[in-house]
Amino acid sequence: MAFIPARIHTIAAWLVRIEATFLFGLGAYLLLRTLTSSVEELDAVIAEIIFLILGGIGLFFAGRGFLQQRNYGGGPTVLANLIALGVAYYMIDGDRLALGLILGTYAFVTFIAALASIPHTSTK
Repeated sequence: MAFIPARIHTIAAWLVRIEATFLFGLGAYLLLRTLTSSVEELDAVIAEIIFLILGGIGLFFAGRGFLQQRNYGGGPTVLANLIALGVAYYMIDGDRLALGLILGTYAFVTFIAALASIPHTSTK
């Protein structure tokens, strides 16, 4: 851990916490939308809301791991951002170019920050 500046952990933590906040907001939006309109597939929407809340909680604790300079935040962050890169690809492919580029750029930057915070050991 001596080779990694503390600033990388802080940057990764804030990027991940912003993602967690976004997931919480999206879950709240879906919940409000479900309560105020008619939904055909209620069980699917409830599953999405639960997934978003659990994902937000997981990313929030991953950000906490980065702030404490622990290793448990890296894996979930890398996985979540690889998924986000796939979603961005399909957004771009589905003619949502601006949204796909924003999501893809943010996911890539967060992915790189998470990888940069992985401790490297030297062999002597």
